[in-house]
Amino acid sequence: MSEQIPGADADAGADARAGAGAPAAPLLLVEHSGLIATVTLNRPEKRNALNRELLELLVQTLRGFEQDGTTRVVVLRGDRRAFAAGADIGALSDAGAIDLYTAGFSELWDDVAAMKLPLVAAVSGYALGGGLELALICDVVVAADSARFGFPEAGIGIIPGAGGTQRIVRAVGKSMAMDLVLTGRRLDAAEALASGLVSRVVTEDALDAEAHTVAERIAAGAPLATRMAKHAVLSAYDTGLTAGVAHERTLSALIAASADRAEGMRAFSERTTPEFEGK
Repeated sequence: MSEQIPGADADAGADARAGAGAPAAPLLLVEHSGLIATVTLNRPEKRNALNRELLELLVQTLRGFEQDGTTRVVVLRGDRRAFAAGADIGALSDAGAIDLYTAGFSELWDDVAAMKLPLVAAVSGYALGGGLELALICDVVVAADSARFGFPEAGIGIIPGAGGTQRIVRAVGKSMAMDLVLTGRRLDAAEALASGLVSRVVTEDALDAEAHTVAERIAAGAPLATRMAKHAVLSAYDTGLTAGVAHERTLSALIAASADRAEGMRAFSERTTPEFEGK
């Protein structure tokens, strides 16, 4: 089932795309397939540059999925030219330091990062600047062989501001992170795979199917266990080893109280397929 999520986009590009007097195209397209929701960023005339309206709508949409009781995994994608070619610089260029600090724009990436549902990024074309920061937030990144990743900010006198300098170090290590941030180097898909930035690379035509396959395997797991496992892995970003292991141990014990755990153990012993309910 496909649906369009309405979202007002008042920039000139949207007006040109829609035509005089015509409604603007939706900023997000959503398709549901069983337990999986696919969200497509839809600003093709801007190479899916991330403006406030789009990000706020994305956060609202993801929160809706977390509350609907049926969605277990979200696939986030752009189009063939770009996953997202950055934040919308035009919307930010006139803002002063205090305006930028207090606007809450960068915090919208934090809102996406706070989602409990697993997020699978399907990256084709450019994932630059804020677009790369969005991909770094996703739990699994599947890339087409056309994908290009980078931080061009230093070349226009700014730095990544939505968590990029922090997450990229954790993804690829200090030396590669410095190379990307300081030189503006762009990684192709093969380099991104070798550096650990993405987990899989496929052909352009196979991208959506591969991302959906990953999502299906995640959705087949017990929902509570999946969310707790995601939380435990992410805690490794934010804590030292000793604290992270203690947190994992707590979650591992807590999941034993779930109905899904009992169902999983029953299905294993009876050699049947478990029917998880997220309880």
